[in-house]
Amino acid sequence: MKRSVLRYCAVVVSCVSLAGCATAPPSAPSAKPVPVERATDAKPYDFRSEGKIPPTTDVPNEPDIEEIGISESAIDVTDAEAPPDTARQAAPEDTLIDGFRAQVFATADREIAENAARVATERLKLPSYVELDGGVYKVRVGDFATRPEADDALVAIRRQYTDAWVVPAKIRARRGP
Repeated sequence: MKRSVLRYCAVVVSCVSLAGCATAPPSAPSAKPVPVERATDAKPYDFRSEGKIPPTTDVPNEPDIEEIGISESAIDVTDAEAPPDTARQAAPEDTLIDGFRAQVFATADREIAENAARVATERLKLPSYVELDGGVYKVRVGDFATRPEADDALVAIRRQYTDAWVVPAKIRARRGP
């Protein structure tokens, strides 16, 4: 019993002494604020009393940072590689028209889509395209000018890709024979 009372007293004394440490020391005499020197002699703007936008000063602002060049040599942009989609442009004999393609695959990974497009070209013997639409790379095959033409090809395409369907697209129409 005596031990529990002694423990209780020790806890109370510890708490009181810790609480005494947490109090702030007596405050020192307050120092007056140091006035800030301004570039102009204009008085500081007081929004509460004036309620209008302060006039601009004629003193030009100095930039906050200094601009430093990364390298002294010019960068040659001819060495840069363009992504495969933008590097390939339509040949002069190609014209884009409204038509249809069959979508056979979709993925969020560009490399997987490009590999699937190569496989689709080999399997179907049709041109394949990778198109980015809404953050998804879609593999589409064929250049069909009419919907019936696309539906006829879809029968053969579904032997390899059972979930394929026809989608409207801009297709390449070749001139000549």
